[in-house]
Amino acid sequence: MSDNKNEQVIVAFFDSKVAADTAVSDLQAWDKANEEIKLGAVGTITKENGKVKTHVGRKTGKGAKAGAVVGIIAAILSGGLTLVGGVVAGSATGGVVGAFMKKSTNLTKGEIDQIGAELDAGKVAIIVTCDEHEVAPTRQQLIGAGGKVRGYTVPQEAFTDAAQAVVGADAAAVEQTPAEVVTEALAEASGAESAPAADA
Repeated sequence: MSDNKNEQVIVAFFDSKVAADTAVSDLQAWDKANEEIKLGAVGTITKENGKVKTHVGRKTGKGAKAGAVVGIIAAILSGGLTLVGGVVAGSATGGVVGAFMKKSTNLTKGEIDQIGAELDAGKVAIIVTCDEHEVAPTRQQLIGAGGKVRGYTVPQEAFTDAAQAVVGADAAAVEQTPAEVVTEALAEASGAESAPAADA
C-alpha cells in the first residue's frame, strides 16, 4: 500500500462522451495488461443542462482517492461552495473541501475553475489517480486517445485533513482510509443537498 500512493492526479479532457468512454475502456484494458501499472480508479465529470455529473467505477480501496478528488471538484463546480478569504465555505461539505484545499497545493480553486470552463465548453473530464512512475505512460496513453492532459499532485495529508473535518467520522477509518471517509461524506452530502449525486 505504501508504494501505491496514487498521489498523482491526471485530468484529461475529451471533446465528447463517446471519445471519453472509449478512452476510459482503453485505459482500463491497458492498466490490466501491464504488470508495472496499477492505476487507481478512473472517474469522469461532465456538465449537462448546467448540472455537474460524476461517475467513478470504484469508490473504495484503490478507487477512493479518485472518488474523493471527483467529489471535491464536483462540490466546488456545483456552486454550493464559495471561496471566502481563501477558505471554502457553504454547504455541509464546506469544512471537508476547505481542509482538502489547504493541503492540495496543486489542485487549487483556480485550477478547478479552469476544469469547470472546459466542462462548460462541452468537454468531458477523465480523472485518473496514479503513482509518480505511472504519470508519463498514463499521460501518453490519454494523449494518444485524443485527450488534452493536465497533471496535479495531491498529497496524502490533503485526504487525511479532509477526513478529519468529517463530522462524526470514525477515528480508525480517518487514520487508515481517509479518502474513503471523504468520498462517502461527499456522496452523502450531495444526496442530502439534492446536488448531482455520483453514479454507482
